[in-house]
Amino acid sequence: MVSCVGDGEDTLFWHDRWCGDAPLRVRFSRLFDLALNKSITVKDMFLLGWGEGDDAWRWRRRLWEWEEELLEECRLLRVDVSLQPFTYDVWQWLPNPSGGYSICGVYVMFTTHDTPQDRQDVDLIWHKQVPLKVSIFAWRLLRDRLPTKSNLVTCGVIDSEASLCVWLWSFGGCSTFVSSV
Repeated sequence: MVSCVGDGEDTLFWHDRWCGDAPLRVRFSRLFDLALNKSITVKDMFLLGWGEGDDAWRWRRRLWEWEEELLEECRLLRVDVSLQPFTYDVWQWLPNPSGGYSICGVYVMFTTHDTPQDRQDVDLIWHKQVPLKVSIFAWRLLRDRLPTKSNLVTCGVIDSEASLCVWLWSFGGCSTFVSSV
C-alpha cells in the first residue's frame, strides 16, 4: 500500500509509504532515530516548514556532517511534493492499483510466490489499513494453520477416516460424523 498524498493530514511523515519505495523511517533510519517529532503528519511537517533550517526538523542533538547529507537527500525526495488543500489522502493497493484491494487478490499474490516470505510481506499483512481479522487469516493461511480437514487429521483432532466425511457435527463434546448419501 502506498499513500497518495492530498492534504497530508492522514499520512504520517516517517511511518507511511508516501514518498519513494519505502517509509522514510526505513530509508533514513538514522534521521528517524534522531528526530523529536516521530509521529508527525505530512501536513504538519509542511506547515512547520521542511526546508533547510525550518522548525519541522527538530533533533535530539546537533547533526553530524554525514547526517546532514542524509537530510539533504531526504529533502530532495520531496521537491516534487505539493499538498492539495481540501483533498483527502488516498491509500492505493499496489498489486492492483485500478481494481483496488481484495481478499482474492491478496490470496493470489501470496500463493503464487515461489520464494519464502520476506519482510515486505509481513509488513503488508500487518499494515494498519488491513482489517485485523484479514491479517490474522492471512497469517494463518501462510503458515498452513487454518483448521482444514487435512490439518485436523495431522493434529489428531479427527481420525483419517473422518476426514472423508462431508458433514461434521458436535454434540456435547462428542463428535458424530454423517457421510453424504
